[in-house]
Amino acid sequence: MKKLSDCTVLVVDDTEANVDILVDALGELYDVSVAMDGREALEGVVESPPDLILLDIMMPELDGYEVCRRLKGDARYAKIPIIFLTALTEVENKTKGFQLGAVDYITKPFEIAEVKARVETHLKLALAEWELQDLVVKTLGGAIEVLTEILSVANPTAFSRTSRLKRHANGLMAAFNLKDFWQIRMAAMLSQIGCIAISPETIEKIFSGQKVLVEEEEAYKRHPQIGYELIGKIPRLKEVAEIIVRQQDLQKNTGFQGDERAQRLIQMGSQILKLVLAYEKLTYSGKSSVDAMAELKKSEREYGPKLLEGFSRIVESEPKPSQMKVRKIYPRDIAVGMVLAKDIITSSGSVLVKTGTKINPFLFEILHDSSKSEYSEETFEVFIPA
Repeated sequence: MKKLSDCTVLVVDDTEANVDILVDALGELYDVSVAMDGREALEGVVESPPDLILLDIMMPELDGYEVCRRLKGDARYAKIPIIFLTALTEVENKTKGFQLGAVDYITKPFEIAEVKARVETHLKLALAEWELQDLVVKTLGGAIEVLTEILSVANPTAFSRTSRLKRHANGLMAAFNLKDFWQIRMAAMLSQIGCIAISPETIEKIFSGQKVLVEEEEAYKRHPQIGYELIGKIPRLKEVAEIIVRQQDLQKNTGFQGDERAQRLIQMGSQILKLVLAYEKLTYSGKSSVDAMAELKKSEREYGPKLLEGFSRIVESEPKPSQMKVRKIYPRDIAVGMVLAKDIITSSGSVLVKTGTKINPFLFEILHDSSKSEYSEETFEVFIPA
């Protein structure tokens, strides 16, 4: 956990005397940086986001209100607590600051004890919130891992798809600096949970382009709604459920009422999930990665050119089968982390695990101690670096 003494404070004031007072008061307690105007403050936040900002209101060109508005409008910096520095005492000025997202005011001339107390209070609050968020994410992450492992047992075909969806979604999140939006990653991991009620044979036929019965097609179309209803019951996963339910239809209306940040998160997450799912379906049916991307680019209006271009770079950078050696191994030699180079087919002819799936602990347990007679071939094929 981050300590109070490790926190960083950005002081923004165009009056050098005020800056000197604040630096002297806080410099021995925290790592303090300085900006002498609004533009310099914004640049400093982008370069190295502080844990708290002391922000003067009355500055030329960009005043404190505008700096605050811009920071709170950017998801990357919106949660940084801002304390306004002001000589203004009118109620309407304070109200405006709170409406923009400031957490407190410090009036001039400064009382050093008050400055130290208010800064310490809001840093402690921020640290507590970050610790709670980290705990929630880790707890939910563990729960999600359990659910996906259950899916790996109940419907290995759907699970093997989930591992690839997660990998591609993570790649897009990294490419577009969305690492803080953990809900997108979880949505990819849980996107196929609704398939738990669909037979692996039905999913196999749908993704390989075979004809299916009307009731089978309808069952598959319902799986995002099933996933939405299951995940929506878990606290703090509302946005995750909203992304999942839109994986086939980006315009799906659930009546969700959320703030602007949540709406942007759901929109971006839904586009990412639908894109990686469409790619999965195209490659599963036999198309090469090049042909699959060419097909997806015909839907540029739906996904957007930037998202498609970013995904195209990810796909192009992935190791190709021609660049990898394939090794045949017996079930007893399977290991966690191996990537399958060939589908594992059961003795009855069903696809148990799809090519490209990375072996996780649950799959390891299923495959490692199984009998050779359970599969169509005695050995598995896995990729190793060429």
